[in-house]
Amino acid sequence: MSPRPHRKRPARPWAVTANAWLLFLEGVGFVTLGALYGGLGARWPLAPDVTAAERLAALTTIAFGVLAVLALWAALGLFRLLPAGWVSAVSVQGITLLLALLLHFSTRPSYVYALMFVGIFMVLYLHQADVQAAFRQPAQQLQDD
Repeated sequence: MSPRPHRKRPARPWAVTANAWLLFLEGVGFVTLGALYGGLGARWPLAPDVTAAERLAALTTIAFGVLAVLALWAALGLFRLLPAGWVSAVSVQGITLLLALLLHFSTRPSYVYALMFVGIFMVLYLHQADVQAAFRQPAQQLQDD
């Protein structure tokens, strides 16, 4: 039995690299927002005497932390052209837009419009033909597997 030939990884298009860097910056932004929103000193554990605003701040801080991890994971997936990289990047944007809508209808912080703008921009940029084509498997490759 002969060894399978080594498949050369396709070159990463510039649009995928740009998306990966933008996702990385978005992840760093989520870390920053989580730290600022949480006040860098939220009371832990959440005691019964904590007000509703402090609870919302703590939950939002947790949500930003989770989004930061997911965005950095998606950026790594885009950098390495992992098959699930594109799906995870779009999922991060969907969760970001959902969080932005929830914040818009609850506390309406000043940065919520920037969150919406960045989320919509990233969704449009992720749906570029170059980006989608980088994550599609050709029909010939599927038949070989």
